[in-house]
Amino acid sequence: MSMPVSAVDPRAVLEFLKALLALIWGYAGVKVIVGHVLVNVVVALAAAQYTQALDLSKLVEFLTKKLLPFVAVYVIAKVFGDEAGLAWLAPAVWAIVETTLTANLMDNLGKLGVPLPAALARVLVHRA
Repeated sequence: MSMPVSAVDPRAVLEFLKALLALIWGYAGVKVIVGHVLVNVVVALAAAQYTQALDLSKLVEFLTKKLLPFVAVYVIAKVFGDEAGLAWLAPAVWAIVETTLTANLMDNLGKLGVPLPAALARVLVHRA
């Protein structure tokens, strides 16, 4: 038998969400990913301003298409990996996420005119 929606205690829901956020934030990988995304946002905004392509409406899109999916995928890999005995899964996913974020960061630094090593510049050109 299901409970009527009115019977749900809003305080219990808030406590659950608070505990869930604390659990997610407790993963060191999540903190690094969030920090890296924030650095990317600052550099991307600077690059957009520098190239006169600044559109702040894309900021929300960037955060919802980068931050939330990267954190969600990492947390799922962490929880699933821990439960399934796959200790390598979360570090592997974290490495892929960080590699992607680093490539995005290097691309935006290149747009700002920051000189990049030739080998890295070639990889970024092939990626685009």
